[in-house]
Amino acid sequence: MLSGCVALAGPARAEVESEAVSELNAYFKLSDTFRVLASASLTKPVTETVTDGDVGAYLDVLSLKSIFGELLSDPDLAQNRYLWGRVGYSFGEIHEGDGLKDDYRDKQFVGEITGQYPISEGLLIEARARIEFRTLGTGRSNRYRFRIGMEKEFTLFGREMIPYARAEILYDTRFEIWNSQIYQAGADIGLTDHFRIELYYSHRTDTSVQPAHLNTVGLSLKYYR
Repeated sequence: MLSGCVALAGPARAEVESEAVSELNAYFKLSDTFRVLASASLTKPVTETVTDGDVGAYLDVLSLKSIFGELLSDPDLAQNRYLWGRVGYSFGEIHEGDGLKDDYRDKQFVGEITGQYPISEGLLIEARARIEFRTLGTGRSNRYRFRIGMEKEFTLFGREMIPYARAEILYDTRFEIWNSQIYQAGADIGLTDHFRIELYYSHRTDTSVQPAHLNTVGLSLKYYR
């Protein structure tokens, strides 16, 4: 996904950090059950000169049963499934100027499972469990994440729109606590048969780092093949 982002400043700069995220995600259908995701993202803090880049490759395994029957016009196959899973690998670095900041590299193997269920026409509730086996520089850690959310699909000016709200908690084995929470709101908008765009805002609270609060605004471009 290619994301253009504008960051929002927090009420107290000493305690709140803001960043902009750009993403490009490409989904390639292998069958009605499997697809491949290739992703790249770029993160730029507002008050710093560093840049965080990340690339990843994933395999999605989609459940056979669809929620609303076969929606052939929807390019996102996972949008219409009760259950689906993902496994993959990502690699990230933080750069400051031409150099690698603090020799920071983040490598992680990812596994996750997502379930969603309709509670009325076009309105879905979602739950996701995710585990990340991470190598951070020379250290290791696992991170466990659980997310719940709700989304509503409707049509506006001839475009399919899916606004959503989500909340997520994270457990990091480095600290042995549920140290972080993420609250996110956004909208996924259909552009063509192959392209969608997502705009979102999130607020993260993390008791293990300073500043403890992070605001993020992102714009993501998704391609489906």
